[in-house]
Amino acid sequence: MSLHTPYGPKAGENAAPKPRLLQTLEGHQGAVYDLELNAEGDLLSAGGDGLLVQWAKADGLWEARGKAVAKAAAPLFAACSHGNGVLAGTGDGGVLSVSKEGQWEITPAHPGGTYVVTPAGTGGADGRWLTWPGGQEFAKVQGRIRCSLVHDQNVFLGTSEGAIHNLSSGGASTVAHEGAVRALMVWPGKSALASVGADGRLRIWKMETGGELTAVLSVDAHKGAVYRMAVSPDQRWVATCSRDKSIALWQADSLALGVRIASPHWQGHTRSINAMVWNENGALATAGDDGRILIWGFDLE
Repeated sequence: MSLHTPYGPKAGENAAPKPRLLQTLEGHQGAVYDLELNAEGDLLSAGGDGLLVQWAKADGLWEARGKAVAKAAAPLFAACSHGNGVLAGTGDGGVLSVSKEGQWEITPAHPGGTYVVTPAGTGGADGRWLTWPGGQEFAKVQGRIRCSLVHDQNVFLGTSEGAIHNLSSGGASTVAHEGAVRALMVWPGKSALASVGADGRLRIWKMETGGELTAVLSVDAHKGAVYRMAVSPDQRWVATCSRDKSIALWQADSLALGVRIASPHWQGHTRSINAMVWNENGALATAGDDGRILIWGFDLE
């Protein structure tokens, strides 16, 4: 049975982490669409200006001035760090590959846009999942591929049609959201899949033996599309960000809402928030259409 709750259960007495804005990073001319950490802890940002920017790790946060490591002619929608460098997906359907030595090239991949890049594969507007490296077609689904997750030998794809496809179980498909599925992850501490989407909902799914998904919980997490989820280093909190210009922190064990960060009270983002990532010290980096990267600290006790 699925439990549907508006804006999550109320937080308990010990579930009110107080956010503090620690740092603001500026360097992109336009929206920032994705954030990623490399193995050294440097922050990577992919922007609508076609820039892939690296912000060096410094004193538990990042240096205020970033370094542009590549410039594409089209917007960069996604970024991924891997052992040999960085990958990014371009708005004109390419995969930007940057080596550790700083050399880069763009390979055509997905006509209409590359929205997902991982060390194992890429997905885009053409609905194809291509192996990486090599670019061989592994699967094709209905709609645009907007997110992916590899877990326990299962490959899950979320699409613009609101479906989650499990490529490892004969293409088993589950209708998950009204509108695009924008992010997938394994919920911390549980053998459950989590998804967020254009309908503003955060949903938890039980993964059945045959690859099907059974709805367990549905929360109206935001008043607009939810674009990302990110788990805190201690696995106690899950952050979500949204087109509604807010960030929410949820208790991982109960899905109770800990805090919601929105302007003007918290001096947060003024437009859609598209991406987020935690570092090992518990700082949360968020980025959005206002072109800024904001770094938040929390009392998570």
